[in-house]
Amino acid sequence: MKKSLKPGRLVLQIMKITVLQLMVAMIFSGVTLAFDGHAQDFLNKSVNLHMERSSLRAVLQKVEKQAGVQFVYSSKAIQADQKVSIHSKEQRLEDFLRETLLPLSISYRVVEGQIVLNKMDDTEQPGKIAPPAVKLQSSFIDLKGKVVDGNGMGLPGVSILVKDSQKGTTTDVNGNFSLSIDNPDAVLVFSFVGYTSQEVLVGSRTQLNITLEEDNKALEEIVVVGYGTQKKVNVIGSISQISSKNIENRPVTQASQAITGQMPGVTVIQRSGRPGASGGEIRVRGVGSFGAQPDALVLIDGIPGSMNDINPNDIQTISVLKDASSAAIYGARSANGVILITTKNGTSDKLSVSYDGYVGVNKATRLPDLVNSWEYAEMFNEASGSNSFSAEDIEKFKSQSDPDNYPNTRFLEDLFSGKGVQNSHTITLSGGNDNNRFFLSGAMLQQQGIVPKNRYSRFNQRLNIQNKIGKNFELNTRLFGAIENRKEPQATANKGGELSDQLIQNAVRYPSIYLGQASNGDFGIGPESGGTPVSWLASDSYYRNPKTRVGINSRLEWKPLEGLTLSAIGGFNFSLLEERSYLASQRLNEDLFLSQSYLNQSSDKEIYKTMQFTGEYSKEFGPHFFSILGGYSFENQEYSYLNVYRQDFPSNQYTVPDMGGLSNQQAGGYDAGWAIQSLFSRLKYSLQEKYLFEFTVRNDGSSRFPAGQKYAFFPSAAVGWRLSQENFVKDIRWISDLKLKASLGILGNQNIGNYPYQQVLTAGRNYPIGNQISTGAAYSIYTDPNIKWETTKTTDIGLESSFFNNQLLFNLTYFKRNTEDILFKPSASVSNVLGVAIAETNTGAMQNSGWEFDLGYRGSLGDFKYNINGNFSIIKNKVVTLGLGNVTQPNGFVGNGSDIFIGYPMQMYYGYLSDGVFLNEQEVSEWPDQKSVTPNAQAGDLRYKDISGPDGVPDGKVDPTYDRTYLGSRIPKYTFGTNLGFSYKNFDFSTFLQGVAGVKGQLSGYAGYAFFNQGNIQRWQMEGRFNPAEPTRNPDYPRLEVISNSGTPNTVQSDFWVINASYLRVKNMQLGYTLPSSVLNALRINRMRVYVSAENLLTVTKYRNGWDPEVNGGGAFYPILRTVTFGVNLKL
Repeated sequence: MKKSLKPGRLVLQIMKITVLQLMVAMIFSGVTLAFDGHAQDFLNKSVNLHMERSSLRAVLQKVEKQAGVQFVYSSKAIQADQKVSIHSKEQRLEDFLRETLLPLSISYRVVEGQIVLNKMDDTEQPGKIAPPAVKLQSSFIDLKGKVVDGNGMGLPGVSILVKDSQKGTTTDVNGNFSLSIDNPDAVLVFSFVGYTSQEVLVGSRTQLNITLEEDNKALEEIVVVGYGTQKKVNVIGSISQISSKNIENRPVTQASQAITGQMPGVTVIQRSGRPGASGGEIRVRGVGSFGAQPDALVLIDGIPGSMNDINPNDIQTISVLKDASSAAIYGARSANGVILITTKNGTSDKLSVSYDGYVGVNKATRLPDLVNSWEYAEMFNEASGSNSFSAEDIEKFKSQSDPDNYPNTRFLEDLFSGKGVQNSHTITLSGGNDNNRFFLSGAMLQQQGIVPKNRYSRFNQRLNIQNKIGKNFELNTRLFGAIENRKEPQATANKGGELSDQLIQNAVRYPSIYLGQASNGDFGIGPESGGTPVSWLASDSYYRNPKTRVGINSRLEWKPLEGLTLSAIGGFNFSLLEERSYLASQRLNEDLFLSQSYLNQSSDKEIYKTMQFTGEYSKEFGPHFFSILGGYSFENQEYSYLNVYRQDFPSNQYTVPDMGGLSNQQAGGYDAGWAIQSLFSRLKYSLQEKYLFEFTVRNDGSSRFPAGQKYAFFPSAAVGWRLSQENFVKDIRWISDLKLKASLGILGNQNIGNYPYQQVLTAGRNYPIGNQISTGAAYSIYTDPNIKWETTKTTDIGLESSFFNNQLLFNLTYFKRNTEDILFKPSASVSNVLGVAIAETNTGAMQNSGWEFDLGYRGSLGDFKYNINGNFSIIKNKVVTLGLGNVTQPNGFVGNGSDIFIGYPMQMYYGYLSDGVFLNEQEVSEWPDQKSVTPNAQAGDLRYKDISGPDGVPDGKVDPTYDRTYLGSRIPKYTFGTNLGFSYKNFDFSTFLQGVAGVKGQLSGYAGYAFFNQGNIQRWQMEGRFNPAEPTRNPDYPRLEVISNSGTPNTVQSDFWVINASYLRVKNMQLGYTLPSSVLNALRINRMRVYVSAENLLTVTKYRNGWDPEVNGGGAFYPILRTVTFGVNLKL
């Protein structure tokens, strides 16, 4: 018997194998096989096996991997499930086959490198095994037949392919087929979507009748749930899951990008394309709070983590728990949903090596089109009503005869003149035996941003080991490490330090009339004598953001008796985040030297520890099944932050703190932490896998709350009814599965910050003592000593169904989430009455409700296979109350007076309704008086509607008290995603569409307004502006004016600026080709696929020209990136 390596030695052995050694071994192995053309040599290979009571199928699979051979047989002729015991050591393959197959009345023949098995007929004598055969000259066989299902109904469109060839056919509408075969040893492969594929040896037959069996894999699919797994058909909570198949083929840099549009009820908004920070905001079924953080809890192998730190290729599944019945097991932090990520495990197989890599090119999806310098000059004259630029100036800008004094600097275009390049490489090793398995991966990601000096790198390492210790113990250990570094350019010290998004904002802001760099090398000084993006990029300023994360979690399982599993889990994570921001001194020209420099350096250390103990007992007796889980967990997280500041460095080459000047040096820091301990339990019961029940409870105690409020209880219950198991449904052949389900429960939220109930003293307060003023400290804010948990009550009702042998899937869910006791800080009016600021208190409530739809279909037409999957969500968010923050406005709105009002969604826009622009002075006088908004209205100014007054009806005046209203929200009401997949033989094509609707956005500041704060003008603003010579009621832009930093009456918030931000995006499109096995076998490569992929290929939207609809704000942004990649997936 071959000895197994100990896990430690096994890992060391694997790590010694270099890429060069693997390639050399692969090449020489391929050459050896290529020249192995003799059948007898083929049978001289050796076999080492020791298997007790294993299926014949498992034995043959082991032999295939050991000897590098392939068995071909019909599952109808050969009973592959029969049990055999094998004991062979260095045995010739020929002897092994004779001793193993003869007692089973199975014969074999070697045909073109394959071993074809067949059942002996009555004329064959035991012991007379057919000799190895070479391919003989043969005549054509006209083969006919029919393919039917289990009920004898003909199956149309079944693919029939001669194995290892391109020859084949398909069945007609009645399931009949005909095919000419030139080799009696040919093997036909019958495949059809929803049915198990079957391989049949032709032999001497001319008629074949095949029965395909239904593929029940869909019914056996496993879903990851809290503290375990469960068959999908028995899940009654609201859970969405995607597997590695949905992730591996997409060249995403962060895991959160992989779930965009993939699951109903899960919204991912990508606000930035910045390398290393492009993951986006994840919201599960809307925004759950306006007081605490609305982020979902992310658990990686049961331990809290970040979706953006993990290598996407390491992921096996991503599950999102959306309702109380599925998420309540995590209690205190599950109110906004739970995202469970499981990483890949090793296999009890020989060593497998995989490589996944790609190289891609990035560019911005959309960029604003800014005007030229002469166009700017002409438009500025019009906006200012002056001749700031003479006709001669404008002509010199046009001619570019003197570019140093009359430049046409395209700051934004120059900033994005290059293309970002990214590459990713992942190597994984996996293998083991029945007792010890491992998965080892190493990955490198490098991204070069579309902005110069902007780079991001990430190195991931992961080792997952599973060890069976004796008969009843199993130890699972998972170690990981990640090293990241983000680098960005910065402005010089006089600008206060600006990273990429601020540099881009100023590239949008600065008109092209300003010099970038003169012909003699001097830099332009810009509008504020502090340089321009051109000089900043050339400076020695920098930003560095390295991050290191390491962690380990181990799980020891003990199964003392059948059905009982006791587990102990320990986890430890350590992360160190550093920031170094250096703003350099710089010479702009001989007259201007920016002398000040400063360094801001900080480090943030986090340590997370957890211990968890669970016990689960499952029992099946007759039609009954029940399972009970109980557990205890303790979690602790500690933070430590340190910051230092120095300025006036003598040189930009020496930027360590000690080199800075002593004046104004600063240092600061803090320590913080929290802990939580919990008891939890779950009871599951099913009758005949037809009636399903589940109950979950969790009791959490958090250090973030005062003594009387530390503990909270979170229960949930769910029921399900599988109608497809009822006799009155079973006879309906086209229904594969049908299930009704409902759940309700309570979830908690402790994401409120640390100890908000504690009173804080503020230093620097003066007290009169006698005739002197003494400095002391005082309470400056009133806190609530009885602060408690935010709680969310959820209700779910759903339908899950599949039809036509699981080819058609349809799921429907209605949900309602009521969040109460939301932490909210009352309005300033309350603070003014008390004379002291008021801290957060439990006073608000919110509701999210909606519908989720899933629809999918898969089918085939011969070798052409296709699938389509779509999901659609409707989410309605509204504020129910602000409690102490309820302030009734004169117009009847109740809320905080700006962006939170009862009955309306969060993140809302509040402003005026516009009605085009004034065409002339007469219209100004005839329009309702809007002097309180626009004191000196003129032609080209926006007209605002008079919608109400003191009596609730229009009063002939437009004012902010009565005439502002709800304009929309940044929270999408509708989200959707569609996957289309096609394959033909070795080619595959897929496209993924994703989008949102019922959402508003606003561009303000430099992004929205022309000539804002000495800013630029965009082409759409110039071409669409109000023209007094040809006035129109609804121009794209009102009259041009020079706008100060405080804005003008035309820039107050109104529906003119709050616009439709809905979009449909071609999120991914990919074409791949898998090389045929006949090409790869000679190289000992199991599988090789090459592909070209495009991410964010096309966006359809009515948003402002040049701006991505996911970007809001005043121009401080990093564009969403369009990426084209070329990649390869390789498995040895």
